[in-house]
Amino acid sequence: MRSQIKQQLVFVFLTVWGVANAGPVTVNGNTVSFTYDSNLLGLFGTPIVAGDSLFFTPTEFTAQSLGAAGLDLTNSTVNIQVSSLTGGYISLVGLTERGDFINHGAFTSVNVGGEIRVTDLSAPLTESISSITPTSAFASQSSIFPLQDWVAVAGLDFSPAQTGSVNVTIQNILAAFSSAAAESAFIEKTGVILAIASITPEVSVPLPASAWLFGTAIMGGLAFCKKAYNF
Repeated sequence: MRSQIKQQLVFVFLTVWGVANAGPVTVNGNTVSFTYDSNLLGLFGTPIVAGDSLFFTPTEFTAQSLGAAGLDLTNSTVNIQVSSLTGGYISLVGLTERGDFINHGAFTSVNVGGEIRVTDLSAPLTESISSITPTSAFASQSSIFPLQDWVAVAGLDFSPAQTGSVNVTIQNILAAFSSAAAESAFIEKTGVILAIASITPEVSVPLPASAWLFGTAIMGGLAFCKKAYNF
């Protein structure tokens, strides 16, 4: 009995230890795969894959400043390797982020920043950078509620370059600032979408030998008919 209990405890320990120490994870989309280290996801949280996009839904990625607290910055960075599953090329890397904010006060402000860095793994010294930019201003509000929504985007076009595997680094910063009593500045990130477009090169399919023989026979027959009947 004790032996069985001991074995069960060892099994539970190994299972928990294995989950807690999980490392590189690869998930496949339609035409590309995504590889990331589950121990290094930071504030982004565990993503899910849909099509050729990777979705993060962070729950603790926030920055806030209340009263005269001044500036609060929150940052997190994640690395993702993207590889073609079809022997094709990565053509577009797009990033869309969303969240909500409170910007209540005469001298308060909130903002989102950062960038995506994409490195061609076949030429590691080649790096492309795109800044993460809000699609609209973070307007000041006369009351704390309701929460206001924000969206920020970044993107890189790699065509006509031919690279089948890249490393994507997403660097994110949230900022909140307030400087007087009764002021409130708060911003949070609730969604991150990394979208990939790839190109699969066309492959010419050679005709089988039987087709060539068939074509040769037809041409020979036509030549015979032409000679016999003076076509």
